[in-house]
Amino acid sequence: MNIVGRSRDGGKIYNALRESILRLDLNPGLVIDETSLCEQFAVSRTPIREAIIQLVSEGLVIRDGRSARVAPVDFSELPKIFDALLVSSRLINRLAAANRTEAHLAEIFFAMQKFETCTAGGDGVLVQDANVAFHLAIAKAAQNHYFTAFYERVLLASSRLALACFSTSDRAASPDPRMREELEGHFDETVRQHTMIYQAIKDKDVEQADTLAAMHQNLYSTRLKTLLFKGMPGLDSVPLV
Repeated sequence: MNIVGRSRDGGKIYNALRESILRLDLNPGLVIDETSLCEQFAVSRTPIREAIIQLVSEGLVIRDGRSARVAPVDFSELPKIFDALLVSSRLINRLAAANRTEAHLAEIFFAMQKFETCTAGGDGVLVQDANVAFHLAIAKAAQNHYFTAFYERVLLASSRLALACFSTSDRAASPDPRMREELEGHFDETVRQHTMIYQAIKDKDVEQADTLAAMHQNLYSTRLKTLLFKGMPGLDSVPLV
């Protein structure tokens, strides 16, 4: 097990592990070797275990008796994830449009701009994180922590799957130009829809915010289904349960 980067800070260890899991550098089902990580980061087991606890809470790592392992990618869960995202995102958008404040709008706008900036860099993990941050800013504006907690859990549950929407093969030295063109088109449409969602929330247009949430979810699910149908690079080597 080899994670790039060394740090005594538990938060940075968490970030390094999380990125490696999202990029599939740590394969689903892999047992996390705490001893190896302690040696690599030159730390005690405490910050390693703190990082693992946080990853477990996000559904990226599971406990298997005394050991921890990278959570499997269960594609049979896709229909449930799509349903949960559709219902929760529509509700969150409606509440955000009804309850947002000027401070909330500023946070949503900042997150929207950051997402657009990240797309220029082409790093799938950074883009995915920025996308989640945008939607969580909207969830904050909804001002209902019960719904927000559920929505955040669904977003995190789909993190590795959603990454496929924002990345070509990170392992390929020269990504297929057609894949790159498709990705850039997806970025452009995502940015356009983010802008429309922001405007609907700004205008307190509850019905439009709801409609756009459904449209946005369709964009995500359609691209993911297309990628899976074509066959994602390296997918045949990943245990899918």
